[in-house]
Amino acid sequence: MTGETSISWPAEHTPERSAFHAVNELQSAAPRSAVWEWICRPDLWPTYYSNAKLIKHLGGPWPRIELGSRFRWWSFGAFVTSEVVEYQPEERIAWDAKVLGGRGHHGWILAANEGGTHIRTEETQKGWGIQAVKPVLRPMMVRLHQRWLEGLSQVASEGPPPPP
Repeated sequence: MTGETSISWPAEHTPERSAFHAVNELQSAAPRSAVWEWICRPDLWPTYYSNAKLIKHLGGPWPRIELGSRFRWWSFGAFVTSEVVEYQPEERIAWDAKVLGGRGHHGWILAANEGGTHIRTEETQKGWGIQAVKPVLRPMMVRLHQRWLEGLSQVASEGPPPPP
């Protein structure tokens, strides 16, 4: 799953219509079910991803997020309001995000294989605020999202998260 995008982009968030497009992937030894459970628990993201803080439920299913879940969190130096807009258990999840001066779309794809799970995440962002910080934000996002994948792989290799 390398090369072109694999995400089901809403028309307003395609890479071509965005200020930038960040892609990260990782092969994890963890089973797909455990990876999925950790992704779907934003309340636990800070335990393995230092760029996710102050996570607050706003509406919809929680603490396991599903289609329609809404939450706010601190990431990349801003409060982000997210809503899950795609949800295919153990295969795909995506959320739209709004920040002051910008909007984004962040999708995840999980593929089980003999070695465990191939994890791919892609994010697009746009808006006047995003355009202004693009030279710094895009490389930082790629670097920190890779750390997110590495942390996710590590915790998922130890098993699913604790029950809510």
